[in-house]
Amino acid sequence: MLAAALVAASITLAAALLCGRQARRAAAWRAGLLSECAARLDAARLGRDRAGFATLDGGHDGAPVAVRLIPEALVHRRLPQLWLSVSLRLPLPVEATLNVLRRPAGAEFYAPADLPRRFDPPSGWSADTLVRGTPGAEALLRPIAPILADILADPRIKEVLVTPRGLRLVVQAAEGGRGAYLLLRGSRFDLDHVAPALLDGTLDAARQLAQALSRTRSEPIAHARAA
Repeated sequence: MLAAALVAASITLAAALLCGRQARRAAAWRAGLLSECAARLDAARLGRDRAGFATLDGGHDGAPVAVRLIPEALVHRRLPQLWLSVSLRLPLPVEATLNVLRRPAGAEFYAPADLPRRFDPPSGWSADTLVRGTPGAEALLRPIAPILADILADPRIKEVLVTPRGLRLVVQAAEGGRGAYLLLRGSRFDLDHVAPALLDGTLDAARQLAQALSRTRSEPIAHARAA
């Protein structure tokens, strides 16, 4: 009896130590995902969110930037996703809010849910694009539709959000492994770090969109305000 109890205690202790090591490795992985991207921002500040995922704040071309990671494993029949959210916080010459969401599955908790109007996607856009906004967003959409189409041509793009206070792009950083998800419903991403090139490309797209919005501040948006 004593020997059996000692064996059971040893097994329990070994399992606890193994779980502890795995938890520490997972925590270190989450915290280090954006470490290689920090050099891309001015006055970069790395941190962690409540789930332990890395956060990154800083500046780019004179505008404040917030970089966040969004794990999503809420949709049945689809592999878990790790999204990279890049927000450019600068005043834009618009009064409407416009949200463009690709392949909506109803689990995009990060996307605004209170936008009252829905618009048809512009001609040539994929049918799996959901376009929503506040009054005036349709007039805002028309002049920037070509540059949005260029951004959305990247299949990794999930969301583009335009507001008077800035804009946000959400792009796929990684997709969960099929084996771990099918067997254990777990989220295991084959990713050591978010590639700096992914952040660079997303920042470039955001800046191009912000510049396009500044160029269109006059006629189409002004008419929408007057209406």
